[in-house]
Amino acid sequence: MKKFLGIFFAIFVTMALVSSAYAGPADDTAPQVGDDTTFFGKSEGLTLPNLCDNFGYVWSLQVAGPGKLVGKVDTGTCGVWDVAGTFDAVNIQLVATNNTGNSCCKQFTYTGTHTGKSGRSASGTWNNTCGGKGSWSMAVCK
Repeated sequence: MKKFLGIFFAIFVTMALVSSAYAGPADDTAPQVGDDTTFFGKSEGLTLPNLCDNFGYVWSLQVAGPGKLVGKVDTGTCGVWDVAGTFDAVNIQLVATNNTGNSCCKQFTYTGTHTGKSGRSASGTWNNTCGGKGSWSMAVCK
């Protein structure tokens, strides 16, 4: 019995040491997708400040889950379009879809990078279903 208890104790101590040697991060301080250290924050349902781009469009976005955005963009002449997007700690993609029924292009996509919460700006390239393409930039509206 003494031998059995000794073996049991040795196994128990070994397991305790192994599990404490790598228990994963002690907290969640490492930046994660959608962390508050990014441009977009991490809280589902978080409404972002309005963003204005170099075309004068006003973007109203909300965090829809880890790495996901939804919202609207007011394009002015072509109306208010639906937006779905993705983001991580550096990259962003926004797809705006024209559901207004007007004769403007049906969709455009912004792809690029953002500077994080401190800079509150993003930039990259865009393309649309009418064959257009170019550069874009955006920041929190003033």
